[in-house]
Amino acid sequence: MTATATSPVLANDFYAPLKARAAEIEAQYRNLTPVSAGLFEQSKGLFPGGFTRDAVIRKPYSPFIAKGEGPILTDSDGRAIVDFWFNASSLPLGHADPRVVAAVNRQLGLGTAYFAPTETELALARILCERLPSAEQARFANSGSEAVMIALRLARGFTGRDLVVKCEGSYHGAYDDVQWSVAPAKDKFGAPDSPVPVPDSAGLPESSDRILVLPYNNPEILRREVRARADRVAALIIEPLANRMGLIPPTPEFLAAARELSDEIGAVLIFDEVIAFRLGYHGAQGFVGMTPDVTTLGKVIGGGFPVGAVVGKTDVMAASDASRRERVTHAGTFNANPVTMSAGRATMEALTPDVYDSINAKGAKMRAGLEAATAGVPLTITGAGSFFKINATAEDITDYRTAVTVDGAWEEVLSLGLFNAGFMLTPHLHGCCSAVTTDEQIDGFLAAFTDLITP
Repeated sequence: MTATATSPVLANDFYAPLKARAAEIEAQYRNLTPVSAGLFEQSKGLFPGGFTRDAVIRKPYSPFIAKGEGPILTDSDGRAIVDFWFNASSLPLGHADPRVVAAVNRQLGLGTAYFAPTETELALARILCERLPSAEQARFANSGSEAVMIALRLARGFTGRDLVVKCEGSYHGAYDDVQWSVAPAKDKFGAPDSPVPVPDSAGLPESSDRILVLPYNNPEILRREVRARADRVAALIIEPLANRMGLIPPTPEFLAAARELSDEIGAVLIFDEVIAFRLGYHGAQGFVGMTPDVTTLGKVIGGGFPVGAVVGKTDVMAASDASRRERVTHAGTFNANPVTMSAGRATMEALTPDVYDSINAKGAKMRAGLEAATAGVPLTITGAGSFFKINATAEDITDYRTAVTVDGAWEEVLSLGLFNAGFMLTPHLHGCCSAVTTDEQIDGFLAAFTDLITP
């Protein structure tokens, strides 16, 4: 039970003491970030609501950042903050890695974009095709959202069908056909075995006839519903690490059912690895031991620059072959631009198996420390590889319906308190480690976390 204005705080309400400190923690934040507060006031006149990027929205306002180096952010007020999210996990080498900076600087002197291909895009594509079991050919884009859009278009072009199957609670970017049931309200999402497609944004066209929303990690329902629409399903798109649901992986049974069904009905199995590719040297598909037909990529492969990519089996990718009369088209002025390709190549070459092992060991150390710190209290720790997530619930999180049991207000207060202590996570406590994260920084974070949750 959560305390309200009309009910007394129960002695056993774990979340109440920290939430009772919300005004105090916000006041401390405002005192620490007056420059950011002033910049936010300026931004409100330039951007609707003061933000041009939804992912960084934070109450009462987001800190403005002046510099990033290694694992440290310096905000506009001059405070050093240990980063545990690295621009939504896109910087596994940390900020301003010297190898990436050198590669970009070399390219800047040669030009930033040409109306022609470059050798660097071949090099990065070759690395991706060598590392990912599903990758035989590739196409580059400028964001993960665009990569998903092209992947679904390829699947529809390849199969001649229109229906896309996605999971409730999964985010696949800002694209109309998948921005459904990402975070639906409890009074709208329907029965557990038959979720209602709920738009995640105003302004979306009606897409219920083109999208089928099913529960994550429920192979029985997946089999039943897909087989009932076998002649219409073009693609099943799955996150092999579900970010919005608490950075949880799919069960082997769920993945096996998705692979089995795709083969059975001739649909395209797509792994959205825009975030999950960070799990290992061979991506999430190597981590979970399952090969999709197509993979969407972003974040990590751009070395800190805007990027997206679709990689997949030759027969599916051939739907975009320029020699075909009827084909899936995909243009873009900055697709595979040499600056991004240079940064991505430098990053991927630096991410050796040993480096992945080191980053993942740091993630494991963080999760183990959090598990120890939360023993006996209603908090759940999830994540894999270098990722971790603190969930304000005692539930075992396996899908969206269990993920929404969290006390979101408590998570936001804790996140702000951690920022005051010098640590950056998302407002809902998603985090990750990088190659430059130190044991001392992990220990410092765990100490600050323990102090905040202790009444």
